[in-house]
Amino acid sequence: MQVNSKTSEKVVEKKQALEFLEPISKRYLMVMNIRSTCDEKGDRYLDPMWAKDLTEHFKYLKDFTLASPCQQEKSPENEIAVNREPSFSNVEFIDLPCPNSYKDAILTLPATVAKLWSAIGKADIVHTCVAGWPIPMGWLVTPIALIQRKFYVLVVESAPWRLEPGKTIKIKDKIIAYVSEIVNRWCVNNANLTIFTQSEYQQSLLTKRQERGHIIHASWIDEENIISESDSAQIWHRKISPSTKLKLLFAGRLESSKGLLVLMEAMKILDDKNIAVNLDILGDGSLLNQCKTLSKNLQKSVNIQFLGTLPYGKEFFRLLQEYHAVVVPNLSDEQPRIVYDAYSQALPVLASNTDGLRDCILNDTTGVMVNANDPVALADSIEWSAQNLPRLESMGKASLQKAHSMTHQQMHRSRWELLLKMLQSSKV
Repeated sequence: MQVNSKTSEKVVEKKQALEFLEPISKRYLMVMNIRSTCDEKGDRYLDPMWAKDLTEHFKYLKDFTLASPCQQEKSPENEIAVNREPSFSNVEFIDLPCPNSYKDAILTLPATVAKLWSAIGKADIVHTCVAGWPIPMGWLVTPIALIQRKFYVLVVESAPWRLEPGKTIKIKDKIIAYVSEIVNRWCVNNANLTIFTQSEYQQSLLTKRQERGHIIHASWIDEENIISESDSAQIWHRKISPSTKLKLLFAGRLESSKGLLVLMEAMKILDDKNIAVNLDILGDGSLLNQCKTLSKNLQKSVNIQFLGTLPYGKEFFRLLQEYHAVVVPNLSDEQPRIVYDAYSQALPVLASNTDGLRDCILNDTTGVMVNANDPVALADSIEWSAQNLPRLESMGKASLQKAHSMTHQQMHRSRWELLLKMLQSSKV
């Protein structure tokens, strides 16, 4: 597939604009629950997506230290040996204990706090989050940063402590959710700068000093992943004909919070009505076998295929181009990255009207939104889509325009601008 010269020039211009950032020379410490792995040779491994995100930080943070749990084991599959990557050559790592349970977390708490106290003492800026298991790092970092009077940055990307709608809740889960909401709100209100990925997180967690909170949506797409308008037109021309059967993709973890069982129930409704739909499910998880069993009961017009897993990269983006829309029937309030992935390939999104999705989908423009946990409403939106493929194409083109302003690099540029502005006003 050829990319036209004007698109190539725009990509180069945007890359240059993002590369020439005024560097921040302050000692920057990031404390996260995301684990690294060290093997017997001393090589350090990170998840590829996590490594990619860290690399973007290095473009504007010149003195960077990462403190995170580290586990010792043999070389893991599908992870990157970052000590062999030139971009990580100047990064300092602080290995924290790696607990596997709440009990382990309590037993290793003194060692964790001691390492954090020392690391925070050497830093000018401290960055952490309020999500993570078994104990969010923000709970430990916040009091230390306040005591040591450090400039403190908090990023709220998800709220996994909140109770899942429609799920049977145990008393233990209710207590954890209640305590977590209180403690996390305290952490947010004491940060010098808090970045939220959606407006609801800001509204519910930041109750003081509103000027310190900012919304920057999370995106992982790169400019080179975004197809051109001419490519979009060609792809959609191939996908639309009078006899075309609607083709949808679900991509994500196969678990209840993703609304997968709601989607399967919607498929049953469509099959009973003899509405022709092809649904591909990409991912793995605890509901895989149950979904396969349910799919076998569809005997009329609905066809479901299970594609397994696929690494995030060029092949994944090429796969997206085969579909008319991506379906995101989430029950939780998180903001899935698949939305902007879909936009990059000129695909609209059929989604639940949740807080996280409402922030990044414009109803009837870049997608169609329905009530969460409502299989009938979801089935109706899919039936409408099958009958209105030209409207999906129009939404796809609008989504493509949105993608250009929502790249991973642009997300980091927005974070850098905020950080620089806050540092200047705080005289750190």
